[in-house]
Amino acid sequence: MTGGAVAAVTNGIRSELLRYVSGYSSLGIVAFSALVPWFVANFLGWPDSSGGLSVSDNIRIFWSLAASIAPVATFAGSYLVTREAYYGTLRRSVVAAGMTNVLVSKYVAAVMVGLGSVVTGIVVWGGTEVFSLPPDVASQLVAPESLGLLPGVLVASALAAVWGCSLGWIFQHYYATTILTLVIPLAVELPLLANAPDVARWLPSGALAGLASVPFEGLLEPSAAFCVSLGWLLFAGFGAVWSLRRKEL
Repeated sequence: MTGGAVAAVTNGIRSELLRYVSGYSSLGIVAFSALVPWFVANFLGWPDSSGGLSVSDNIRIFWSLAASIAPVATFAGSYLVTREAYYGTLRRSVVAAGMTNVLVSKYVAAVMVGLGSVVTGIVVWGGTEVFSLPPDVASQLVAPESLGLLPGVLVASALAAVWGCSLGWIFQHYYATTILTLVIPLAVELPLLANAPDVARWLPSGALAGLASVPFEGLLEPSAAFCVSLGWLLFAGFGAVWSLRRKEL
């Protein structure tokens, strides 16, 4: 890329991030990033059951629950597209900056807001959960062995945000994309993870769960899960390109 193209993309990313944090919607995403792991924790009966588990098991559960923020990252990635589509400004952005610059800016910004969502969720939700955990567990959450599980959660959330951005480009409809990014993963894929992991591991959320080393039996190893996730991303990316070629923005 030339210096001018890099500057255009950099300015585009800045604009995307400023647009993302404007208004009250970003506060709702922050709230969801803390509520989703709380909801999943209650679904699994944790931390009420933490007293009967080992420290290592509790730490793995904590980071597995942190990985459940990935659907919020998916929604955040889609929101960069669907918000503009909802307000009718997407065409103006494309005309002003060019389709390539808008695409690159939104995908890079999606990774950034996805990572921001998971970090915020971990801090807000995790900061409240530590008071319900046994003291020996709470003190070990920031130990090097525990933090070694964080990169998998971050990578899963970044990929989830890219997946969401592609869904946003394909559908360009706020409510339909919300169902795909939040409702289906929590209402369909989460129960499958708990009850039929051999099926769920091939789905987007199941692959991300394997990438984050969620301790469900039957999930793929992180390397294989990454390949499955990459396959879903390529599938959605091609779908986004095909959709954009058929639509007039």
